[in-house]
Amino acid sequence: MQQLLKILFKATPTLTPKLKDAAKVILDNPNLVATTSMRALAKQAGVTPPTMIRLANELGFESYEKFKRVFQNSINDQNFENRASWLQHSTKKDGLTSVIHELAESGHSNIQHFYQNLDLKKICKAADLIINAKTAYVVAAGGAHWMAAYMQYVGNMAVPHLRVPRTSGHGLAEGLIPIDENDTILTIAHHPYSKQSIDASQFALDRGAHMIYLTDSLAAPLAAKAEVLLLQKTDSPQFFPSMVSVVSTIETLIAIIIARSGEKGINAISDYVELRKESGFSI
Repeated sequence: MQQLLKILFKATPTLTPKLKDAAKVILDNPNLVATTSMRALAKQAGVTPPTMIRLANELGFESYEKFKRVFQNSINDQNFENRASWLQHSTKKDGLTSVIHELAESGHSNIQHFYQNLDLKKICKAADLIINAKTAYVVAAGGAHWMAAYMQYVGNMAVPHLRVPRTSGHGLAEGLIPIDENDTILTIAHHPYSKQSIDASQFALDRGAHMIYLTDSLAAPLAAKAEVLLLQKTDSPQFFPSMVSVVSTIETLIAIIIARSGEKGINAISDYVELRKESGFSI
């Protein structure tokens, strides 16, 4: 499915207006292709069912059903319990050394994949969106929330307008009420995607904010709407997705922010250093 989405993404500018409408609804939410009828998907795109068939043909499929099957086969119903059971079974069978080796291999592969595929122009644009924003919000929920806090803590030394909205009874969106077209939202969401993060991101987009998205797939919710999309692999023998490449992305982005923040950024860091010295923060 990932390869097909890449092909569709590249082909979209050359399509007719109606085919573009059909392509957009697929890129915005690819999982709908697998779970929704062709007629319902066409209605959502504002086109006729034959347009969906023509799009499938345009992408090299003999029928819409064969096109749909690619998405059905790709749905990944991650089950943490099953993965944890496999981890225990593997440990009993092959020992801890084997699992640790696999963890090291997958972590290295994930980081290598990120840097080998890194688009410098994209990540520099992300840095500039954060530097030039009135306020830059870092949104993440669940196991990813600590990474948002880390991004804010380190990034704030040079860019004081970084914020992490807190979760409330109404979700993360409540912390984004002041957001507008002069602001930027950086969303961190990987499969299984947090509904709070996605809802908050949609809220920000509706208000006209710029969106930077750290995620794992072109098929991720809202991926097609991001102004800057930075992809990371999260493969791991662990029962939970690996975050090592996500941390690498955040550290790289912070480094570029510092490099591009000029004298203002250096002065802000200097103030932090002085404050830490005066307070005896470090031993």
